[in-house]
Amino acid sequence: MSRFDVVTIGELLIDLVPLPSADGSMRFVAKPGGAPGNVAVGVARLGGRSAMLTKVGEEAFGRMLVDTLRANGVSVDGIASTTERRTGLAVVTLTDQGDRDFFFYRDGCADSDLSPDELALDLLRDSRVFHVGSLYLAQPTSASAQRHAVAAAQAAGIMVSADPNLRVHLWNDRDAMLAAGREVIGLAGIVKISDEELVMLTGIEDTEAAVRSLWHDTMQVVAVTRGPEGAEIFTAGDHIRAEGFKVETVDTIGCGDAFMATMLAELVGRDFRLSGRDKLAAVARRACAAGALTATRTGGMESLPDRAAIDQFLAGR
Repeated sequence: MSRFDVVTIGELLIDLVPLPSADGSMRFVAKPGGAPGNVAVGVARLGGRSAMLTKVGEEAFGRMLVDTLRANGVSVDGIASTTERRTGLAVVTLTDQGDRDFFFYRDGCADSDLSPDELALDLLRDSRVFHVGSLYLAQPTSASAQRHAVAAAQAAGIMVSADPNLRVHLWNDRDAMLAAGREVIGLAGIVKISDEELVMLTGIEDTEAAVRSLWHDTMQVVAVTRGPEGAEIFTAGDHIRAEGFKVETVDTIGCGDAFMATMLAELVGRDFRLSGRDKLAAVARRACAAGALTATRTGGMESLPDRAAIDQFLAGR
C-alpha cells in the first residue's frame, strides 16, 4: 500500500486577501495559498494522505505555510527551505461578485528555485497520484525539477494529474504559457481545466471537440469546469454534464483547487474505475459541491471543505 494518495509539486505562497473596510482604505490579511498547496490540503481534509514538494523562504511567511500544511495533515518532509530567497506573494483583489484577480510577486521567490537535487523522490515514489500545474515551467530551475519529478513518477508507474492553471500575467511569453499548459496535459492521465483555458489552449469553442483534440493514449479523465455553471467530465467513452450549485459567493479563491482535490480523492477512492455515467456524475457532483462551498468563505486553503461538509451540503439539495 502506498504511503500517500496524492503528492503535489509547485507554488506555495501567501495570498494577501482584502478585508472589508468602512472607510474605503485597502487592508489585507495573509492567507496560505498556491494551487498545488491547496490541492494537497484539500485531499487531506477529505481523509486522504498527501504530501507536497516545494520550497519556502526561512521567514515568517514560509514558516506559516509549512505550519498550515502540517496542521492539516499534509506531509511537509518534501518542503525545502532557504535563507537566500523569500516566499512568494499574491495580492488578491475581489470584484463585487466575489471574483478574484491577482497581482503576483514571484520574481526570484523561493519555490521557483526548487532544484532537481532537492526533490524528495522517495515521497513521490510512494504515492498513487502525482499532481502538477504549469506555473513551475515558467522558471528554468523549477521547470527542471518538475520535469525530473514527472519522469520519476512515470518510471514508477504513478498516475500523473494536471491542472494547467494558466496565469497570463505571470508569463513574459503567452506562447510559452500555452506550450507549458499543453505539456502538462500531454503527460497527465487526469486533467482539470476551465472552459476558458480550454479555448485558450485549443482555439476550439466546442467543448467536446476541444477535449478530444487534447486526448492521448494515457489520458483517463478530463474535467472542464465552468464556475457556478458546473462542470463536464469526459472519459474515453463517456461524457456527462453536472449542474453547479447556487450559493452566496464571498470569494472564488481556491474553488478550482477544491474541485481538483475532491475529484482526485474520489478517483483514488474508486481505484480509478469510472465505467458508467452514474459514477462520473457522482464524482462531478461532489467536486462541484466542494467548489461551491469554498466560494462561501474567505481565503483559499482555509475554506476547503471536509467530507462531512460536502455530505451535509448535498443532503440538503
